[in-house]
Amino acid sequence: MTDTNTNKSNTNATLQSSLPVELYLDPVVYQEELRNVWYRQWLYVGRADQLPRPGDYILQTIGDQSIIVTRSEDGGIRAFHNTCRHRGSALCQTPQGQFTQGRIMCPYHRWSYSLNGELLSTPFLDLANESKNFSLYSVPCESWRGNIYLNLDTSSSVELGKTADPGFAVLNNWPLEQLKLGHSHQFELACNWKIFWENYLECYHCPGVHPELCKLVPLYQAALSTDRLDPDTELADAVASGIESWTTTGKAISSPFPDLSRAECDAGHTFMELYPSQYIVAHSDYIRQVSIIPLAADRTRISAEWLFSPEAMAKADFDPTPAIAFSKQVLAEDAMVNELNQQGITALPHQQGYLTPQEGDLALFHQRYKAWMNILD
Repeated sequence: MTDTNTNKSNTNATLQSSLPVELYLDPVVYQEELRNVWYRQWLYVGRADQLPRPGDYILQTIGDQSIIVTRSEDGGIRAFHNTCRHRGSALCQTPQGQFTQGRIMCPYHRWSYSLNGELLSTPFLDLANESKNFSLYSVPCESWRGNIYLNLDTSSSVELGKTADPGFAVLNNWPLEQLKLGHSHQFELACNWKIFWENYLECYHCPGVHPELCKLVPLYQAALSTDRLDPDTELADAVASGIESWTTTGKAISSPFPDLSRAECDAGHTFMELYPSQYIVAHSDYIRQVSIIPLAADRTRISAEWLFSPEAMAKADFDPTPAIAFSKQVLAEDAMVNELNQQGITALPHQQGYLTPQEGDLALFHQRYKAWMNILD
């Protein structure tokens, strides 16, 4: 069967098996994923300018782990488990705030710690000689060009960026560390976190789900997410002629970033993924970052950020609405089909799905997932 709306069809296509459906539904599998994936990989947690002063902090929850990310007195960024060393009480509950007087104070018995995690005081108890043994549980935390990442695996030898696809260098010409947060948007999806990634990695759905996006990127109208998937395509992985950026008007909202090459401007979009938690889409005039955190086997939290140059934001006529509105529309369209996908796979006879040739990047994602989970083919 062919679709009369497509330019060509592959009548001899071979379908590849997808992952077994229980990997999207089973709460036990979800717990295994937390241990094998989410507690072992570098995860995006926010922008460094969210912590302008020493003592400013944000909380990040990953599975049942609550992590404090704070700026220390020396200006560095540190991360700790949100756990007092006395009897394990949570140290703070609000999503963000400020540790006053440079101390992290436990609300239960008032043990206090420095912004570097060292134990400072224990009321009615002298532990001065042993204080070094009661520092907060530290979490590896690194910054890259204004982004903050953490890794709950203290024994990991994987450097931040080693698993980035195609690599951090692809964004070298964008001034990521200088950009400012212009807008953020958070929402929950009633679907498994892998379904979100699978949808992101293919454009087989694009002609029917993203008509406005397909007007901007002709390759997507051909149901291809990248020109690598069809070596015979004459369509480039780039925006259409006359399109400047991903906006509701197709026009850029500000001048191109000054160090971009002509090819980068003409492409109109440059993607980078840092699995399992983040992808970045860099346009000529702004950057969009999307990050995810699983909440349950069938629930995922999505966070999107729009970053703009401070020079553009300072202009009286600066209006980011066309960029924000366009991306929100695409996210909403994806959210609809992601949740439909989750609803449908609960059918009793459905054991697994199949991948078309247009979904080759999903197969690579599944290989990555199997490696994380030690699943043998």
